[in-house]
Amino acid sequence: MLFRLLNRFRPTTLRDQVEDSIRLGNGLRKGEWLLADGAPSAERVAGVGDEIVAWCREQIGGTRRPYGIDQLALAVACAEPGGEPIASATFGVFRPADFYSEGGVSERVVAFVRALPLEELQDVSALRFAAALFSWGDIARDTIYRDEAESD
Repeated sequence: MLFRLLNRFRPTTLRDQVEDSIRLGNGLRKGEWLLADGAPSAERVAGVGDEIVAWCREQIGGTRRPYGIDQLALAVACAEPGGEPIASATFGVFRPADFYSEGGVSERVVAFVRALPLEELQDVSALRFAAALFSWGDIARDTIYRDEAESD
C-alpha cells in the first residue's frame, strides 16, 4: 500500500513513457487482406504478396523519423479466418533502406507469401493475411521529442 502511494509521486521515466506509448498503439500500423471464394491459386497469393509490399511502402512513407530514428519491425501472418495461423514470419528490426534494397525485406515478404504450401490449402474456403508494421520513430516522436511535436 505504501509502495503504491509513493509511486504516485515518482516522476515518470522515459521507459514508462515508451511503454505507455506502445500500449496505446502508437507506432503500430495493421493491414489485412482476404482471399475469399475458394482455394487460393499461386497467382492470387502472389498478388497478395505484392499488395502487402505496396501497403508497407505507403505506411513506411508516413512514419516519423526524428533525428534519424527510423527503425521499423514487420510481421506477416496467414490463417483461415477465425482459425489458427498457417504460417507467420517476422522480419526483425530494419531501416527503410533495408526494405527497398536488393534482397531486402520487401523481397523476403514476397518470398514468404509465395512459399505458402498451396497444395495443403486446397480445402480452405478463404485465406486471411495480416501484417503489422511497427515504427520506433513514431514512438520516439511521441515520447523523447514530444515537446518538439507540440510546438509544430
